[in-house]
Amino acid sequence: MNANVPNAPELRIEPAGLSASEIDQLFAPLKPFDRIALAVSGGSDSICLLRLFHDWHTRSGWSGACEVLTVDHGLRLESVEETIFVQELSISLGYACSILRWSDGKPQTGVQEAARQARYRLFAKHMSASGTEALVLAHHKDDQAETFLDRLTRGSGVFGLGAMSVDERGGAEGLRLLRPLLDVSKARLVESLKLRNQPWCEDPSNDSTKYKRSRLRKIAGLLADEGFSQDRILTTVRQMRRTRNALEFVLADTFTRLVEDHPAGPLRLAMDAFRKLPEEIRLRLLVLVIQRVTGKPYLPRLKKIEALDRNILSQKKVRQTFGGAVVERDDKHLCVWKEAGRSPPTTLVDVSGCGTWDDRFDFDVKPSNQKTSGCGVLMLGILRNAPVKQRDWPVLQGWPKEAFASSPVFWCSNGILSIDSESALFITGAVVEPFVIKLNRIPFPPNLAGNYIDILDAETKV
Repeated sequence: MNANVPNAPELRIEPAGLSASEIDQLFAPLKPFDRIALAVSGGSDSICLLRLFHDWHTRSGWSGACEVLTVDHGLRLESVEETIFVQELSISLGYACSILRWSDGKPQTGVQEAARQARYRLFAKHMSASGTEALVLAHHKDDQAETFLDRLTRGSGVFGLGAMSVDERGGAEGLRLLRPLLDVSKARLVESLKLRNQPWCEDPSNDSTKYKRSRLRKIAGLLADEGFSQDRILTTVRQMRRTRNALEFVLADTFTRLVEDHPAGPLRLAMDAFRKLPEEIRLRLLVLVIQRVTGKPYLPRLKKIEALDRNILSQKKVRQTFGGAVVERDDKHLCVWKEAGRSPPTTLVDVSGCGTWDDRFDFDVKPSNQKTSGCGVLMLGILRNAPVKQRDWPVLQGWPKEAFASSPVFWCSNGILSIDSESALFITGAVVEPFVIKLNRIPFPPNLAGNYIDILDAETKV
């Protein structure tokens, strides 16, 4: 008989709770923040996050402000009691707690995903109003493995299989997401709660095979029996993340070297240079330039961005709309600009003070010492909607005239105003404004990874 049979049953090793030094090490990265929020649902993971954070906060003397956020999704009768439980525990530990309610209509299908999206929308709205810098989440080692398997079933590539990061800038709803427990197993979190005699809430839906996450949990156990253990999954995740980081570096360098980013909006690059890039970099660069010219996050399906790439490479003349942008190529250049017709930016009326327009430009408008009589109300909008004929639009060598249709222009009853700014176009016949106007393109990319992470690989984020 070839089987190796142990002489005695193997003893089950009980997980140990986290020590004080381990807790301090996990939460030390939070020290630079002045104001954070903890997302706490009432389950074991998030309750442990709250208790461990409080332990660290007490020992470290961190001087920042922390608020607990909990969401009542209105999906179960117990949810009201659970949010009250979270609130009472938070207050007993010295933290304010806001209960956020998902009051919108609930979908018939995809409830968990809709709830996740609603949760982040509620978090983002509250945090924006309170000036909170980051949201701290209780995702742990088991969640990371399940995320990998979820992404794998979706056909994800390098970016998706890199799963979650400890510090994610530009996460869901643009939030900065912090996950200090990502390398800790759920078993150790539960044990840490038991050591503190801390109860938590149980959501029966977590074990229901109706939901994909629960089914993946069972699959993970079967894979572990075949040697694909949680630790091996996480090793693959780390390798994918390193590869992803390398791609991000190459993409950032490629954008800086090859893309001409006009201060007034459009982008262009030489077709010879674009053609020589590896396919993966071409695809991601296309998405990146579309996001840049539109000022919006864009998550195209892989098949669509591949089709656009093939079209650009195979045809000598191309012009098509894609993701709110116009993509045009000729013999020498690939040029991309914001589409002006389908959903044009809002025209601002009676502009004054500081603000952001169309997620692409910052402005600062103040009255000058000149007389303002006859000028009328100050407007900010796109060139296409301004009181100037298309034949008088500026002609810049190498750029299609239409590429500037969505560029910003100030005007009043006197006509187009002349502005001393790289982001402003020189319009023939423009008048000197009776205002001091500063107009600047929003810097790009403030965080490159956050602008295109998972856009080609995974349809959802945790």
